[in-house]
Amino acid sequence: MNILETTTAANTLTSYLAVRDIPVLTSTALQIKYGIAAVDVLILFGGSIPFGCDVAAQAYQKGLVKKLLLVGGIGHTTHLLQQTFAARFPAMMTKGRAEADIMADYLSHNYGIHDCLIENKSTNCGNNVTYALAKLREYSCHKPKTILIMQDASMQKRMDATFKKVLPPETVTLINYAPYLPEITVHAGKPVFRQIYWGLWDIKYYITLLMGEISRLRDDKNGYGPKGKNFLVHIDLPNTVEKAFQVLQQSNWGSVRIADEHYRS
Repeated sequence: MNILETTTAANTLTSYLAVRDIPVLTSTALQIKYGIAAVDVLILFGGSIPFGCDVAAQAYQKGLVKKLLLVGGIGHTTHLLQQTFAARFPAMMTKGRAEADIMADYLSHNYGIHDCLIENKSTNCGNNVTYALAKLREYSCHKPKTILIMQDASMQKRMDATFKKVLPPETVTLINYAPYLPEITVHAGKPVFRQIYWGLWDIKYYITLLMGEISRLRDDKNGYGPKGKNFLVHIDLPNTVEKAFQVLQQSNWGSVRIADEHYRS
């Protein structure tokens, strides 16, 4: 297995999983595709790397979103989010705190955004979605017609499929925008990210996330589709994606991330 083949396979999975329904997050792009200048709600999930906070905050400051909802309790990647924020902001309280609360502190401190809605109890992708929608229902004065979702590049596809399981498409327009698009290249014979984003995963861990997502998206007895755990709508994985998964499985770059039962609900 040569390094170029493996790199290409990883980038193939990223291209599939890191869904963006618009090429750039601008008023023009929203107007062209959806006939709107701004979305009613942007939901940012704590599974994303901290760079996602910057993307969401800038969209809010530019008037592209009317309301921000931060979602995330304590799950399998929370400790990494805590560590990344603590390393950059030693005075920030992060230990034992939920993802949404940490993100809210950051947006308040760095961007002066103090009015985010916060959901800080969810522990996994499924209740990320159901708890987020429940939080929106608490605010009866705010019934969104458009929702933009941001999740980690590796998880954006699954988040979309989870929303579509519980959210009738005729009631709300769902827009995906993965906040970053990591591309792996080869430098001095080693795999490296072409661009470094704040909080970006270690390459092997990131590939583990990618491979875990493909296993979950399959609609079979082990997957999360209707024939398995029934967490998601049915998805037909393209042959190119399955082949890329097999290439990575045969490499020593990563492995399939096993679901942590501590965060199941």
